[in-house]
Amino acid sequence: VTVINSNPDIVMVGFRVQVGNTSTSHIPSEISIFQRVIKLEEGLRSWYDIPFTIAEALLSDEELIISIGPTFNGTTLPRIDSLEVYGRAKDEFGWKEKMDAVLNMEAHALSASSGSAGTGKKLRSLQATSVQEQVIADGLKLLSGYYSLCKVSPCSEIEDIKLEPSRLRCKKFLETIFESDKEQLLQSAACFLLQSLFPERDTYYQ
Repeated sequence: VTVINSNPDIVMVGFRVQVGNTSTSHIPSEISIFQRVIKLEEGLRSWYDIPFTIAEALLSDEELIISIGPTFNGTTLPRIDSLEVYGRAKDEFGWKEKMDAVLNMEAHALSASSGSAGTGKKLRSLQATSVQEQVIADGLKLLSGYYSLCKVSPCSEIEDIKLEPSRLRCKKFLETIFESDKEQLLQSAACFLLQSLFPERDTYYQ
């Protein structure tokens, strides 16, 4: 399901979906947005409210793709009975400030990655708080979508970006994450960013 936002002053911040109203046998087992999977309950007619993270809201500025998983029995087609998308005015959402904050976070992260062994300790201290882990992971996901956009949809806002230097700086930062304590949230987000930066398998595994 693709949702298009034609209002440049509005940002999508979440949606709610109804399943099982017409038939519980057509309830999908899961719904996916970006790299997040939402598991549904088998045989339960219900509404599901799915708010976006800040990174997801920034990425779904103009378009949102909702992937519908198979049914629980695997023999019937999945069905969505109703879909409502929520939006907020960009000024109220703080669009510019949040986008600037993410880009600044990238700059600080890449700058920190140029340090020595002390960088790993700094990263581990950031990982001590789950909220901070989520912010970093959201930033990595946003960068993943951002660099993917650079490859497939050149525009005036990104045409001046020099991708190769960015790849090298990000690679150093990602190496720090992979070498640090195995935090699943950060590791997963880092993998998606690495795949966006190095889509070719041979380069990805170097």
